[in-house]
Amino acid sequence: MAGLVWVPMLALAPVSASVSELSAADTRAIREVVQSQFDAFEDDDAPAAFALTTQASRRRLGSPDDFMRLVKEQYGPIYRHRAVLFSGAQVIGADTLLIVRLTSPDSHVWIAIYRMERETDGKWKIDGCHLLETTSVSI
Repeated sequence: MAGLVWVPMLALAPVSASVSELSAADTRAIREVVQSQFDAFEDDDAPAAFALTTQASRRRLGSPDDFMRLVKEQYGPIYRHRAVLFSGAQVIGADTLLIVRLTSPDSHVWIAIYRMERETDGKWKIDGCHLLETTSVSI
């Protein structure tokens, strides 16, 4: 999701890419940004959700309303879900990623891979999200 959803596909890191954990403070800050965006979606607050994306994502997406429309139409489990499970944030190659397991209202399990960027002001923002449906069903 450009911002939440990014249009370009996330390239898989080469096998030789370095993987490292982030500090507990950075991981907490990244989770808080993604959770804040989930909260904004729950409240149908397009400007708040849009504000949590990087400047580059906002330029690609155009407007908060366009962003919200994209999320509702193509990222339903992110827009509305009944359960969320966060993993630890990691740096893989040059990308900072957060994996989130979502359970949709119809009990299907989805994996959202968020690409995060630290902006010049030091705050973490969402630079995109790739959503994958699994074959799992949750009860």
